[in-house]
Amino acid sequence: MKLEKSPQKNPEARARRAFRSGRWKVGAQILEEQLRSNGEDFAKWNLIGDLKFRAGEREAALTLWRRALDGYMQEALHENALGVARKVVRMIPEEVDVYLSISEAYVGLEYYADAISAFRTFIKLNKSSSPSERKNWFRKLLSCDVKHLHLIEEVQHILVESHLEDIELERDVKRWAEQMSNVNDVIEIETESESFEPISISTQEASMEDEMGLATLGESPSEFNSSFAMSSYDTRDEQAETKYSYNDDHDFEVPSEKSEEPLPEGQGKDHYDLGVVYAEMKLWDAAMTEFQTARRDQSVRGKATIELALCFKNANDPHRALRLLEEESALGQYESSIQDDIAYELGVLHQLVGNTSDAIEYLTQVGHQSARYADAAHRLAELKAQ
Repeated sequence: MKLEKSPQKNPEARARRAFRSGRWKVGAQILEEQLRSNGEDFAKWNLIGDLKFRAGEREAALTLWRRALDGYMQEALHENALGVARKVVRMIPEEVDVYLSISEAYVGLEYYADAISAFRTFIKLNKSSSPSERKNWFRKLLSCDVKHLHLIEEVQHILVESHLEDIELERDVKRWAEQMSNVNDVIEIETESESFEPISISTQEASMEDEMGLATLGESPSEFNSSFAMSSYDTRDEQAETKYSYNDDHDFEVPSEKSEEPLPEGQGKDHYDLGVVYAEMKLWDAAMTEFQTARRDQSVRGKATIELALCFKNANDPHRALRLLEEESALGQYESSIQDDIAYELGVLHQLVGNTSDAIEYLTQVGHQSARYADAAHRLAELKAQ
């Protein structure tokens, strides 16, 4: 008998069974035990932080989220760090110092407009920030290649407003601004009134914390309050989105699909089931990880792909969901029911982003036998009436 392969000895399997049966505290304890042997698993720090927050343990959650955030920043995993940091300021708004981490993550991703906006928010809300923290931010930015003239000018304005009284830094910033203006093909954007407002992050979710006691954790996932948005991610300011054309892929932590060996048939079901549980709890990052793993099992790949796309959509990235489903649809390897579901979700996503003709094309592909047919027909009628 190979006891080492028994699911009773497998912490991951025990944790999944605990979550599926609603024993969230037990599952969290199992994950915490694993961290004792691998303290570098920052995704687990983040996940346990989510569970602690859901249990009403704000301070414990904050400690865990900060450990994950610090780890991701040290490893230069800026997308992941950004996801955790934005979650912290949504759930615990008084932690204003985290805006500095948001800004530094954006610097690492080379999204300088967002970085400057977040830094402005940091110095405005965190009156007790130290001069060294602010000076370090400027020093980091001086190593960056900024091509927008108005952003270069904005950095100079912020330095003046910071009253750091550092002659050497002022000289370096001035030299950097001149160099950026001379070396680069500087892009000047004309606007009637250009201003950087503090990042606005909704605190509605954080106000739900009083309803998230340990008793709630014992309920089945379907009974969770559906308005409690536990996503680690948040869209950037719409104004910034319009002005600056950035890659869609930076807003939240997404597990990359590595070239890993396929899972034996049936082994992906546990990951799929756990992903569904996490999705019902609105723990999008954890759900994405499970669905990505489940996709390696061909027997559940289709369903897992659809669920993964829905996670992207719910995490405010419909374009990524579209890319995923369009690639999967092109394979044409699924039975008609799965193909119908993929076509339906593609139609809904195209409708969401305003691609009317594409939405009509995909919704028309939904077969009469599909459970989605009635809604697809209703959406088609609405789209054709426009």
